[in-house]
Amino acid sequence: MATEWPVDAHDFAAYYRFAPAALALRECARLRAVREIELPQPILDVGCGDGLFARLAYPGRQTWGIDINPSEVQRAQATSTYNTLICGNICSVDLPKAFFSSAIANCSLEHVPDIRGALKNIRSTLKPGSTFITIVPTPDWTAQLATAELLDRVGFHRLARAYGDGLDRVFSHVHLYDVKGWTALLEQSGFDRVESRPIVNRGTSWAFDLMLYPSLFAFVTKQLTGRWVLFPALRHLSVDAVRATLNSWGGRVPDGASSGEYLLACRARPDYEP
Repeated sequence: MATEWPVDAHDFAAYYRFAPAALALRECARLRAVREIELPQPILDVGCGDGLFARLAYPGRQTWGIDINPSEVQRAQATSTYNTLICGNICSVDLPKAFFSSAIANCSLEHVPDIRGALKNIRSTLKPGSTFITIVPTPDWTAQLATAELLDRVGFHRLARAYGDGLDRVFSHVHLYDVKGWTALLEQSGFDRVESRPIVNRGTSWAFDLMLYPSLFAFVTKQLTGRWVLFPALRHLSVDAVRATLNSWGGRVPDGASSGEYLLACRARPDYEP
């Protein structure tokens, strides 16, 4: 796994302004991985959220965003990140056929109940031979967390599993497969040449877990107001200290055998007929 430390100062500051440190940290790891892959325009961003990821990952490119959450689409619209924004379900929304030169789903497909419907719709809107990237959690992503590892080491195996299961419920994870499982789904939906890259190393997972506890207030705020952060303009007062703390923690954790997420890159198979 490529190193994810130190955390990029610009990326972290951009995310930390609007999100808790735990989520900002994981997005920094994803951004670093995505920038290594060329995404030709026009790009389809599936589960685009507020548009911050697209603005940082591929600024200035012709990009369409789609999200099922009207509030997130409204925030993305205010940033002028996308050429076109769609509020709808990726499984059923009517998208132009063979239009996009690439597509990305950044930690969104694991939440979609009809995963096959989503993948087939994405494939239909891609030009033959186009690149599709999806970032998804690994089946045992919670086992990489500091709390789960500690509980497991002292013999509380069931409690460690319960901790992980609880986080999966909080994050609404519906699909948690290994590389073989995701590859089968992608190939059945008209993709080939599937490549997997492990991202979110053990240090990132540990630091993410430790920052979940101070992020509880942000979680409550999100449930009540739809926003993680009530006063973004004040976040610059603590961003450098928080980033330095994360670098100090995560950068010293030895890498493990597994990762927290996969980046899966594949091709829209030219001879595919739905």
